[in-house]
Amino acid sequence: MTALAAGTATALAPGASADVAGWPATDGAIAVVNDGITLVDTEGAGSAYVTRNTDDEAPAWAPDGSRVVFEQAGTLRTASVAGGASTLVYEYSGRSASHPTYWGSGSRIVFSAAKKLYYVPSAGGTATALLPSGAGCDTRPSAAAVSGIVAFQRGGTSCSGTTPSVVLYDAATGKQTTLVTNAAAPALSPDGTRVAFVRGVDGHAQLFSVNTDGTGERRLTQDTADYDSVSWAPASDRLVVHFDNKSTENGGCCTGGNVVLTLTADGVSEGTVFPYGGRSPAWQPLRKNGVGRVWGADVYGSNIAASRWTWNTVGQSEAGLKNASSAVLVSKDSQAYALTSPALAGKKGGPVLLTSATSLTSAVQTELKRVLKPGAPVYLVGGTSILSGAVASKVTSLGFTPKRLAGTSRYSTSVAVAKAITSAPTDVFLATGTDYHSALAAASAAGGLGKSGKAVVVLNEGNKLTTSVKSYLNGLDPRETHVIPVGGSAKYALTHTTFSHWPSTYTYYPVTGSTHEATAAALARFWWGGPRNAALASVDSWRGGTSAAAAMNVYGPLLWTKVDALSADTKSYLVKGAASLSYVAVFGGTGSVSTPALNSAGGAISAGSGQWGYTPYYNGLEPTAANSGALAAPKASPDIAALRTTATR
Repeated sequence: MTALAAGTATALAPGASADVAGWPATDGAIAVVNDGITLVDTEGAGSAYVTRNTDDEAPAWAPDGSRVVFEQAGTLRTASVAGGASTLVYEYSGRSASHPTYWGSGSRIVFSAAKKLYYVPSAGGTATALLPSGAGCDTRPSAAAVSGIVAFQRGGTSCSGTTPSVVLYDAATGKQTTLVTNAAAPALSPDGTRVAFVRGVDGHAQLFSVNTDGTGERRLTQDTADYDSVSWAPASDRLVVHFDNKSTENGGCCTGGNVVLTLTADGVSEGTVFPYGGRSPAWQPLRKNGVGRVWGADVYGSNIAASRWTWNTVGQSEAGLKNASSAVLVSKDSQAYALTSPALAGKKGGPVLLTSATSLTSAVQTELKRVLKPGAPVYLVGGTSILSGAVASKVTSLGFTPKRLAGTSRYSTSVAVAKAITSAPTDVFLATGTDYHSALAAASAAGGLGKSGKAVVVLNEGNKLTTSVKSYLNGLDPRETHVIPVGGSAKYALTHTTFSHWPSTYTYYPVTGSTHEATAAALARFWWGGPRNAALASVDSWRGGTSAAAAMNVYGPLLWTKVDALSADTKSYLVKGAASLSYVAVFGGTGSVSTPALNSAGGAISAGSGQWGYTPYYNGLEPTAANSGALAAPKASPDIAALRTTATR
């Protein structure tokens, strides 16, 4: 059984999640603001710093506890729990951001700015308004770990002069519901069932809670303190709160100053008052993520293993596997004709299988019969010099329908594949046909749209376009189709070609990086915007990359790594995207991706060394009693605006 399961998350609105693997999480540290963001335990002890900037405010944790988001002088930044440089995720001149919160599976961050709520990909990108404007002054959002619900404070249009209310927004339905009036500073419990909030009583801001269905409102504090922020424990059974000017009549603990303490969910003090104070407490959830290795006895065995890892046996329905409706065959000896195959496989719904140029290998025959119903189409990519007529004849004799997609070269063949995917593409990736790294990453992205997708890949020849590819692009309108060159040569070839049917000024969306790994990571950031899963393959193996891209497909991006150690650009992508990433699938044996590289990937997406688990899938099969650990990611959501570039010819 695969580690991925096609679930309802793909049908929900951005930020919504049907579930988050591993919840409820266990209790981690508590972050407080005190000359930066400090980590303390439930007794208030400890002085580990996540950040040391005195401008850092309002921390909030990713659902797995791997990263924290916070305000910094009107911008939003995230940082790894392990420390290190922070990452800028939002900055907008004249529109300061405040009170960020991770949303759903951690792929989005919701925040308030200029009296409205926005969301942004958790690794950074273009901000989008969450709700229609005009309802009032919306601030202080709080999201849950296991739902698409966001609680927030709504006041008058001027943000002052009116008594605020707490409103719930449900991403799945788009519905807004006023939960309680005369209420501020909401904190939604991780399980999505309760909201803690602050209300003025006899001149003091007291703590209350209410169920998200509107029932069960109760007052949690009965004193003369003024409470202003609260955070739930990961299990939704306790609270950590901040208040000012605690009176000496309640335990005689602290007169004046900033104080943090823990309470039960019913408001009973646990007697813990943090000796060093701090403000804006945030309780870290700790949830285990996963890494799996999918491999066989050799690179061809790993190709079959990748298919078994993803696709059901005909007539069976194993949890986490998909039903194939077709298959794609490519020559195991010709990388040039395999480059666009994952895009075709994503559209047609099936594996990419490597076979001999002159015959259909016995392993591929067995796999075709395992995954396909009689009569199903089998696509052969390339002419008879790439996959011979004997291969097509064998496909027919097995009871399937061969469909050859071919041109006179790898370039015209890429056009034939593109046309087989759709006659009206919404996105066209352009990548070099003389190297596999950019093209396979692009084909993985195009295939990520699945059966409903209209994204294709065509190939450039060095710094120019062949006649077939130029003609294909010339027949498109760049005002209606996003043209996305991946890599420097693709960008050069596009911008140094004259298209007679294109406007004199046109828009395109270049993706480049300084290394193969950096380019794939840049494409992943652009195209996926917060995936739950990622595929990792050896930068030295086009066969491994083809298998990985096709097996992962709709679930997440293809990334490259060196064999002996996790490549720096890939590690940086995983660390910065750790808030949403919960699973990395490694394709190939230790000769393709070493154990140290695999371990580094697990650590990169997790809150610590003990916060991820490993599952081996030799021959693509799940071991007995293994925990698959990850759910389906939302489909690709390109951040088109971030890369928009204008060219004039």
